[in-house]
Amino acid sequence: MKPLSIRQVRQAIGGKPLTPISEDAPPITAVCTDTRRMEKGSLFVAIRGDNHNAHAFLPQAAAGGAVAALVDSEIPEPLPNVALIQVPDTRKALGKLATHVRKQYTSKVIGVAGSNGKTSTKHLIDAAIRTQLRGSISPKSFNNDIGVPLTIFPADPNQDYLVLEMGTNHHGEIKALSDMALPDIAVITNCGAEHLEGLDDLMGVRRENAQIISGLRENGLLVVNGDDADLIAAVADYKGKIITFGFGASNDLFATDIVCGPSGTEFSLNDSRHRFFIPMLGRHSACNALAAIAVAKRLGVSEEEMIAGLHDSDGPEMRLQLQSAGPVLLLNDAYNANPNSMRAAIETTAGLESKGRRIAVLGDMRELGRSSERYHREIGQIAANTGKFDLLFCVGPQSKFVAEAAKQTGYPANQIIWIQDSATASNKIPALLQKDDLVLLKASRGIRLEAVASAIFDRYTARTVMAARVAS
Repeated sequence: MKPLSIRQVRQAIGGKPLTPISEDAPPITAVCTDTRRMEKGSLFVAIRGDNHNAHAFLPQAAAGGAVAALVDSEIPEPLPNVALIQVPDTRKALGKLATHVRKQYTSKVIGVAGSNGKTSTKHLIDAAIRTQLRGSISPKSFNNDIGVPLTIFPADPNQDYLVLEMGTNHHGEIKALSDMALPDIAVITNCGAEHLEGLDDLMGVRRENAQIISGLRENGLLVVNGDDADLIAAVADYKGKIITFGFGASNDLFATDIVCGPSGTEFSLNDSRHRFFIPMLGRHSACNALAAIAVAKRLGVSEEEMIAGLHDSDGPEMRLQLQSAGPVLLLNDAYNANPNSMRAAIETTAGLESKGRRIAVLGDMRELGRSSERYHREIGQIAANTGKFDLLFCVGPQSKFVAEAAKQTGYPANQIIWIQDSATASNKIPALLQKDDLVLLKASRGIRLEAVASAIFDRYTARTVMAARVAS
């Protein structure tokens, strides 16, 4: 981050100084919302949330090295050597300041939105271009109006690129993030049924993600999934260049001759002889890679460098992550779930070779509103129709509909086990597993299926260590 004076910060956000601003005050070199991660020379932004009020931690911010703080109310006792700036809403002020900092960039900003695959696509974009260019990406899933600014601030303004993830669960979020980040390139991975409690229906999801064009410059680039005609219609107002990608041959970029295996996914681009490989599982991963290729082409990266970079890409944790737990193989996709990603996980697992049984542990998909029962029943039908799973564990209240639909579709009732929560599942499932089982874990994050993964690791890795000790 390029250092900013306290006066520059106040002017950028239109704040009211509650304490005198000295011309000799040290510059601001970092922005922080968490006193546990405070750096010397920081601006502390006191955010008021549903369950916390960071204004209570102003003394800790001062002790941690803050030189200034944004607050939304008068502070009874001023802090020594900390300039206080009052704004109506510290969260919105954080975004305003991020836009001010972003405008100083010479680097290209790439925004990634969509229902599924945002984080994986972000990693793939980075992999495709980092062999020739220098840049950074947002950590983990820093994809809201706090995470995006906190990604913008520490980035080197003179690097070649910055990849930002943009998420939403209600109308207006993507527009606000796009207007804040002003992307040079925008990507929409796909649109499926997600966050319907806030986005109403599937068309609402498309319209919301299409708002990434709001801050996208007319001379920029929109990379969009062309297999969804309604999504293409939703972005029709964008007058700049558009590149479509997908599986259909009508797209600008399309994947053919796709081969999926336990080590990753291989495909050809537009029927060419060049083969691309990514160490991520599932046919849908090829589609995410196409979006990365589109970005790399725009930035002038050669096809040879793209192929090399994507081959060595790293996927995010708990997204179709194949893990060995002693004699058991886990396909850990417990980070989040919606109907499209749930279908992809089931189909990917069904397509993998397994020496033992295939077992699906499927939990609730959250925030589907009035359509929740319908979508959970569809997943039960999909799991049953694969004919590939030997056991089906359904975890969570809504997963009862998965179990019921699977049974009605012909899945044997004695191979379906409904469990009320992850704590119970963690106690029950590990003991029922056998050598060479392939176990899929998939649910919304609120179900906490990662606890089941941990319980499986604890049971079987401990058993493997004990066996090794006995053998020695």
